Amino acid sequence: MCTPVFHARLIFERGYTGDVLWKRIERALGRFGLKLAWRIFQALPHEVAIRLGAAVGWLGYYLSARYRRVAIANLARAFPEWSRARVRATARRTFRNFGVALAEFLKAPSMTRDQLEQRIELVGRTHLDTALREGKGVLLLTGHFGNWELMARYLVLLGYPIAVIARPTEDPTTTELVTMLRERSGYRVYARGNAARAVLKTLRANEAVGILPDQNAGDVFIEFFGQKAGCVAGPAIFHLRTGAPIVPLFNVRLPGDYHRIEILPPMHFEPTGDFQADAQRIMQAWHDILESYVRRYPDQWLWLHDRWRSARKRGM
Repeated sequence: MCTPVFHARLIFERGYTGDVLWKRIERALGRFGLKLAWRIFQALPHEVAIRLGAAVGWLGYYLSARYRRVAIANLARAFPEWSRARVRATARRTFRNFGVALAEFLKAPSMTRDQLEQRIELVGRTHLDTALREGKGVLLLTGHFGNWELMARYLVLLGYPIAVIARPTEDPTTTELVTMLRERSGYRVYARGNAARAVLKTLRANEAVGILPDQNAGDVFIEFFGQKAGCVAGPAIFHLRTGAPIVPLFNVRLPGDYHRIEILPPMHFEPTGDFQADAQRIMQAWHDILESYVRRYPDQWLWLHDRWRSARKRGM
């Protein structure tokens, strides 16, 4: 039997700090919570699941001081003209919407096309079809906005083969569970950082690859809400190498937790021979579109992530 004294000695001998131990506890609780949530939400009627997801989001705002601070700081940075009350209200709605998105994600694998069509309006489908007719595959670029997971599920049910690039979580077991849920929704998952060969193969087969390039990175730096922000260059690299058109798309959450998927016209960029400049130009163009959506629907973007961290560390 592992006594408290033995456990304390084990922690000391392995060199665990309080922060490391707490992160291990957080990951274990996260695994347990996600598995439990999946079982619960699968058993609930859709409307009940949505209400429970909203409650989880509201609760998360009050219980997660860390992410609440990040969301409030990000909103204040992006909208300096807003009052503190408006920033906090938007942050609360962001948490609420994220809780509902989680509920929808857990329900999505079991939802049929008819069920989704009762809740989703699709605008701009011809843009995706036009891009696919080029025969080079399509780079579907969206952000952590609305419910991006539900959008992928619906497009798969409409007959579009889709693979997505996803960042693994810090916990392998959680990553396996999330990947399983995504694959049950019908789309393939490529791990970020090891996806290049699979992406090129998918594009050569004239299929779509979904990428969410709106989180902090350090490949290239663009302007986002009037400030420098680092981002990945991957989408630009794939576009320049293959000629696959970039198709921006967003899932806008509507009142009553209905959805409108908006697919925008394909984007093409001619290379100039200056790779760094080309990558920056391409990613800037996409972030300009993202910013326009976030400004229209500020509570639908995931403000819980420190988007400007890399640029701030470099003194930009």
